[in-house]
Amino acid sequence: MKRAIAIILETILFLFVWFAGNILAGIPSSHIPDWTVDLKASRYFVLDGLIFMFVLYLLFLAVGAARHRLRSVALTSTTAVVLALVLGLAMKFGFATR
Repeated sequence: MKRAIAIILETILFLFVWFAGNILAGIPSSHIPDWTVDLKASRYFVLDGLIFMFVLYLLFLAVGAARHRLRSVALTSTTAVVLALVLGLAMKFGFATR
C-alpha cells in the first residue's frame, strides 16, 4: 500500500515538473535553452519539461543509490515515470502550435 501511494505521488510530481517546464519554456525572459522538435509547419513539441522530468528521475535514482535502496527506488520511480509519460502525452503536454 505504501509503495502504491509513493507511485501515485511521484507520478503527480513528475507531471507537475513536466507541465512547469513547458510553462517556463513559453516565458521569453527565462534563461533556459529552448529545445523543440518541429512536427509540421505549425506544430512543434517542447522538450524542456520532459528533460526536467528525466533529470528529476535521475536525481531520485542517485538519492536511492546513496541510501543503498536502489532496487526499491528504481522500481517505484521507473513505474511513476512511465505512468507520467503516458498520462502527459495523453494530456498533450509539450505539444504547441505557432
